[in-house]
Amino acid sequence: MKRQMMNQKAIERHLALLNDKLAEEGIKASILLVGGAYMVSIVQNRKTTRDIDVSIATNQAHIYRSVKHAATAIAQTYQLPSDWFNDDVTIVIDQIGRPQSPSLWKQFSHLRVLIPEEQYILALKLFAGREDDDRDIQALAKRLRISSQAQAWTLVQRYIPPHMQSMRPQEIANAIERCFSK
Repeated sequence: MKRQMMNQKAIERHLALLNDKLAEEGIKASILLVGGAYMVSIVQNRKTTRDIDVSIATNQAHIYRSVKHAATAIAQTYQLPSDWFNDDVTIVIDQIGRPQSPSLWKQFSHLRVLIPEEQYILALKLFAGREDDDRDIQALAKRLRISSQAQAWTLVQRYIPPHMQSMRPQEIANAIERCFSK
């Protein structure tokens, strides 16, 4: 299946479809929007993303399964890639901790879309350390007025627990060196 990049309108349309599918099942759910979809929709530093990165905000297995099932059904119905709705980041979020003050971005009848504070997203991107994230890191840093490596390290230390930092020390250091002045 050919991957189609999603702009903000497509992201919102796909989330509305997810809401409709959840409504059919009588399930109410909340998700935390992160990654490229956050950058496209909230920061608006780029026009498109390849998928919608989320963490499904529940401890209830039946709600989690219902959201995943709804996303799979939408992929099949609308010929989307199977990973158009990607919750892989949930593992990382569970390990580093949920955002301190998420806010509501979109409220549908059966789906609440929450967003974390920008500092949290910047910390996640620094933790990932991918060169592909450099423009997102720079856009967030500019909005947050974070310009030095010391400020970036302070942010990482605030949001990423030491045991998690120790799993990716080189990746974090490389991202900070690439994106911030001394």
